[in-house]
Amino acid sequence: MTNIYLDARSTSSPKAIVGLLLVFAMPVMTVAQTQPSASAQVVVPAHIRGGSDLIFKMKLNEALPEGARFDVRLSPVTADQEITVSSGDPANRERTEFILKTRLPEKVVPGEWHIKIVYLFLAGASWTSNTLATNPDFRFVVEGPKVEIPTRATASLVDDKH
Repeated sequence: MTNIYLDARSTSSPKAIVGLLLVFAMPVMTVAQTQPSASAQVVVPAHIRGGSDLIFKMKLNEALPEGARFDVRLSPVTADQEITVSSGDPANRERTEFILKTRLPEKVVPGEWHIKIVYLFLAGASWTSNTLATNPDFRFVVEGPKVEIPTRATASLVDDKH
């Protein structure tokens, strides 16, 4: 391991500052580039209602290992009403394309929806922190009556003896 010694003279020049930023940012950029990724595409029209079927395609950058699965969590952008959809069987021999199907709840928050997170479960795992990055432009609109969602509450202590 190389030791790096810094003093006030070596860190005050713009070249030194840029050099230090590159040295410390390089590991972060390397980690970000190695994150598994997937892209999603809606197969049905982009406007749907509560209680409707939702079908979309996910394409992975690498084959999904045998025995593994991924769970997609769909949610409105403005609230957290997560709907989980599991990958199921692959749609191609390469194990990179999956057609996911779910039915939205009748009482669904209307508005723009997106993929909140995708969890990757390797064979035999019951829980995971592995995630897949997805394309941020995967959006669809759910139509329906506006749902008022509480955003604030007041708490107070209660004397249960009186």
